[in-house]
Amino acid sequence: MPQLEPNLVALAWFGLLWSICCIGFLQLAGMYPLRERAVVPVIVTTALWLALFVGTLAFASVELRWTTIVVVGGVLFLFLPALFQALPERWRDGRLGLRASGCAMVVALALLARVAAPSFHTWFA
Repeated sequence: MPQLEPNLVALAWFGLLWSICCIGFLQLAGMYPLRERAVVPVIVTTALWLALFVGTLAFASVELRWTTIVVVGGVLFLFLPALFQALPERWRDGRLGLRASGCAMVVALALLARVAAPSFHTWFA
C-alpha cells in the first residue's frame, strides 16, 4: 500500500472526513426544497457542509495523490448511501437527523483544523 499512497495517515483522515461529507450531503439533499422545512437550520447546516467539503478537498489535494482522492472518494460516494438508508427514518428526514448531521460536521471541521494545521500554509500557495 505505501507504493500506491505513501501518506496512509492522511488517507485515513480523508476517508473519515469524506464519509461525513457524503452522509451530510445525503442528509441535506432530502431537506431541499425548503417549502415545509425550517429554513435557518437547513441553511446553517448547508454552510457547514460547504466548509467541510472545501476543507476536505483542500486537505486531500495537499496531502494525497490525485488518483487516491478519485478512487477512495468515488468508492465512498458509491457505497455510503447504503449506510445512510440503514439509518432510522427519523434520523434521515427529520430535525433530529439535521441536528446530528450539523454536530457531526462541526466535530469534523474541528478535526480537520487540528489535522491539517501543519499544511495550512500550502493550501492557497
